[in-house]
Amino acid sequence: MNIIEAVRSILQSFPKMSEMTGGVKIDFADDTPQSCGLSSTGDTVLSEDIVGNLKKQHSFMFYAVFSSINDYERLASSSVLLELGNWLNERKNMTVQTEIGGRTYSGKITSLRAENGMIEEIPENNGVSGVMYSLQLIAEYTVEKE
Repeated sequence: MNIIEAVRSILQSFPKMSEMTGGVKIDFADDTPQSCGLSSTGDTVLSEDIVGNLKKQHSFMFYAVFSSINDYERLASSSVLLELGNWLNERKNMTVQTEIGGRTYSGKITSLRAENGMIEEIPENNGVSGVMYSLQLIAEYTVEKE
């Protein structure tokens, strides 16, 4: 599985994901509560060794929509996202596949972290629509060419 599929799989294995959603969509989240989405925002080579092995970084935006009826629900939502960020920091060594020039190479996720959480969208004058939060996710991984 490539880096996008791997990070999506990791997110879906978060123990509280069933409280948040039925699954993680790719590229967007619906505007209704209990919807999540993962959007790929870029891939960068951080370094390359003498035999061509790569250390890469992939950036994502993770969107989660929660109910916003009262402070209790908003605090619970923020707490789940805080817990998710801490939980993601512990996920590493998952195998990933990278295709370069028609060849597939294996590697491992070496680090996964959440940064820059914020509210993206606030409902318009009602408590029924959900509040959309975003977290920037950064995955560092290797590409083993030899």
